[in-house]
Amino acid sequence: MTLQELVQQAASLYLDKIAVCFDECNNQPPVYYTYKTVINAASELSDFLLLHCDFEGIREIGLYCQPGINLPSWILGILQVPAAYAPIDPDSPPSLSTHFMKKCNLKYILVEKKQINVSLCV
Repeated sequence: MTLQELVQQAASLYLDKIAVCFDECNNQPPVYYTYKTVINAASELSDFLLLHCDFEGIREIGLYCQPGINLPSWILGILQVPAAYAPIDPDSPPSLSTHFMKKCNLKYILVEKKQINVSLCV
């Protein structure tokens, strides 16, 4: 059974239960998502990727983001395509990230909105 199948199975039993909790350690209360929220966000991403990307022969997607409440949904969304995700750390030196992206021959990279203004030369 795949990870996404396990999450779907848990969601079918616990749709309105907490699935994800993220604490940014910024003196704010943690953020919680239910299974329903996680599954819906993952499905929206999968649908978007399938509609806008040509996956002929390509099954890897870069994921350029910081850890956060949305990360589990993004990973599940990519896995549901189905595709593999390649995590790219925004805190890594740009030259290392560039090398990694080229080495993985990534055609598609999902970029977290707040990372868009980060300078990265590919």
